[in-house]
Amino acid sequence: MFDNISFLINPKDRICLAGRNGAGKSTMLKLLAGEQNPTKGEVSIPKDCTIGYLPQDMIHQHGRTVFEETETAYQEIQKLQKRLENINDQLQTRTDYESAEYMKLIEDLTDINHRLDIVGADNMEAEIEKILKGLGFDRNEFGRQTSELSGGWRMRIELAKLLLQKPDVLLLDEPTNHLDIISREFLLSAIKDFPGTVMIVSHDRHFLREITTRVFELDKQHINIFDGDWDHYLEKKAKLTH
Repeated sequence: MFDNISFLINPKDRICLAGRNGAGKSTMLKLLAGEQNPTKGEVSIPKDCTIGYLPQDMIHQHGRTVFEETETAYQEIQKLQKRLENINDQLQTRTDYESAEYMKLIEDLTDINHRLDIVGADNMEAEIEKILKGLGFDRNEFGRQTSELSGGWRMRIELAKLLLQKPDVLLLDEPTNHLDIISREFLLSAIKDFPGTVMIVSHDRHFLREITTRVFELDKQHINIFDGDWDHYLEKKAKLTH
């Protein structure tokens, strides 16, 4: 679908992935998310880079309440906390302070504490409530089974989980499709505050005008890159077509 394309995504970019229907926007997000492998070439991602991906169509797990499902966003925190306990236990018993293994433990300890600070491990329940309310859930719905919800409301839960996980890169495929005006504004604010990189596919022009800093346009198997906001992209396109 793509032919000899190359691009670099920078920290804190707000990229709109544009192009006609069928141009490959969703496929591009899947490739970047690791959900699909390129037939040739490669997607190069830094080793410690975390990616959060919201597809248009997703498989939902049932058997949990709204709150319980959203809470699974913190599985990474639970794993990190266990790793932290393990490192602390080792540091209490080791005396090889100058060894490479000891220094690696110290380095891992610093990295884990930094990651826990980023995702807000000390304030999990309050963060879950804030995000769910922002995306339109009433508190009395937190105990509802996810199986009772429509696909649009289950998508909001997946979006909540991504916002809670705070990955380095967010890949969002039509995230506003099932949101009302208030929830769209909440998501808009969350993306503006998001410290990482965002790549988004959306037909919501207002949304794109508010956040876009670069546009990657997929056109006839190639990619055209426009630095600037959404209106700048439209102006450039207009000049190119005249």
